[in-house]
Amino acid sequence: MYQYNQQLSNPNTNYFIIDSSSSLTHNDVDFKFYSYQNKSNKQLHAGDLIIYRRSGSASEWGNEFYLYGAAEFGEVVREDPETGSNLVQIKHPYLFSHHLMKQNLRTFDWKFRTFKGKWSNFFNMNGITQISKEDFAGLLERQKDQVPEEPELSPEEEAIAVKCYQAEKMESYYINDEAKGVKTYNAVQKFFNDKVKFNYHYKSALTGETNEADLVAVRIVPWVDNLDIRLDPHNGICLTKIFADAFTQGYFTFSDQGHIILSDVASTDPETNKTLNKYKNRKIYMNKEFSPNRKYLQYHREHVFLH
Repeated sequence: MYQYNQQLSNPNTNYFIIDSSSSLTHNDVDFKFYSYQNKSNKQLHAGDLIIYRRSGSASEWGNEFYLYGAAEFGEVVREDPETGSNLVQIKHPYLFSHHLMKQNLRTFDWKFRTFKGKWSNFFNMNGITQISKEDFAGLLERQKDQVPEEPELSPEEEAIAVKCYQAEKMESYYINDEAKGVKTYNAVQKFFNDKVKFNYHYKSALTGETNEADLVAVRIVPWVDNLDIRLDPHNGICLTKIFADAFTQGYFTFSDQGHIILSDVASTDPETNKTLNKYKNRKIYMNKEFSPNRKYLQYHREHVFLH
């Protein structure tokens, strides 16, 4: 919450959860611009703080809403008198380290409204819901609590994480080791780790394990091998730690259809060998939209897998 300390200490700051479709047809660009009807929504003002929400109807997660970032509401940059809509610039964007799904919010102690166990009509139908300062701060803490091992990022690194999110939306996956003198690795990992786990519904693609403390977003093509695909979530698979380590070290790989192929080279760890043999010939869950890129799997078989 480092970048919001000034706003949080301002008694005039209001707090909102806003729905964004990140759709150009609605002029919404996540973490950059937000479009809303100024005639019916007069409570939003420059300097207010917002939490981004993707509604169930716009969600990639089977009609389940989620919260995914925060920002400061900026100045109006364009008014459309015909439609009555304003286009607002977004300031100080912050990408959540972990999407907040329903399962992450079951025990959240909402202050602006009593949660009675059902999400229908909990958020306003117009896509703008005013919440309390305590709710805003609590949601930021809740998303960080989901990833206790994640390193603290500098403001410059947080800005890079947001740019990673935006670049991936445009299917632009290249990033260098540095951006304006700032190392990019931790920022990329913040984006990439949660994006891959989110795509796999925070579940191991192989074992079905849902204990997030044991889940890793493993790269198929290693970080150092190809700068052009570092932001591509199709270069990631969600696995448990023991499988992620073995995959990275080349003790097994996957066919294009997702079946495990074990190396003839055994690990020095007996437990790893035992676990791999247990899952021999198993197939990972391959979602049509988020499945690993077959070219990346081929690269792993040819350059990482131990022959």
